[in-house]
Amino acid sequence: MIDEPLFVDTHIHGAFGEDVSDASYEGIVKMARRLPEFGVKAFCPTTMTISEDNIMRCFEAVAKARDALLDEGGLYADILGVHLEGPFMSPNKAGVQNRDFCIAPVAAGKVVDRIESSYPGLLKIIDVAPELDGGIDFIKEYSGKYVISLAHTEADYDTACEAFAAGAVSVTHILNAMNSCTKRNPGVLGAVFDNKDVYAEVICDGIHIEPPVLRMLFAMLPADRIIVVSDSMRGAGMPDGTYKLADADVTVKDGRTYYGEGGNLAGSVTNMRQEASRLLSFGIDPVKIRLACVENPLSRLGINDRIN
Repeated sequence: MIDEPLFVDTHIHGAFGEDVSDASYEGIVKMARRLPEFGVKAFCPTTMTISEDNIMRCFEAVAKARDALLDEGGLYADILGVHLEGPFMSPNKAGVQNRDFCIAPVAAGKVVDRIESSYPGLLKIIDVAPELDGGIDFIKEYSGKYVISLAHTEADYDTACEAFAAGAVSVTHILNAMNSCTKRNPGVLGAVFDNKDVYAEVICDGIHIEPPVLRMLFAMLPADRIIVVSDSMRGAGMPDGTYKLADADVTVKDGRTYYGEGGNLAGSVTNMRQEASRLLSFGIDPVKIRLACVENPLSRLGINDRIN
């Protein structure tokens, strides 16, 4: 559908055997060099829930990689800034992420301030579980500086609405790592539906969310508020096998990730071009697909022009 690199992936942990949380600038450079193979023009390297010191090493690696790419030139996907998925999440919704490193939002400010002091302007998106201690206050304090996104959360409808009123503008991989939307408990999805200015990330591999539900999301949510993300790990673009995702061993087989005794999902091995193609096959309007894969991710970051 779209051949030249145009897609913007604002939630990607890894690909081609590399992972942002390795804190390897060479690995991030490799990802940036190869992501155009997936049609990706720009991306946000995304961290896992790891120790604070390791988070700082990741930011150092991303900063060094961005400088190296600028110096070397050539074809690569632009680094837009870091998406901090952890550690301000609910341990009860941590999934594959290491709950031992989860930090309540009440203590998040010092981490964010340390990052900003060392790497000004590099942090763009912060995920947070608003129901945790200090969650709403953190959102109020930092929403003017960063994109605050609800993620890995047990928040109910009312708490999510309160978070949006406090300044959160996004939900990370909606319907994953959060409570379901039911007829009496509308949850985060219900809150997104009632707050039309909120962005919703969607993993569109047809595995994390079934095609009929994807059709429902694209029909019910504003077209300019849906953002397709890969949430891919290092197994993307690699053969089937076992790969590390932070501390976890994740098996990749037939386009799906598996970890733990229950074979739970652990990120994806999809990519933006594949997701766009699958959405088209699921019957989604091509105009909506382009918005979700190109324009909307930039709008969430406050970037209104295409990446050059």
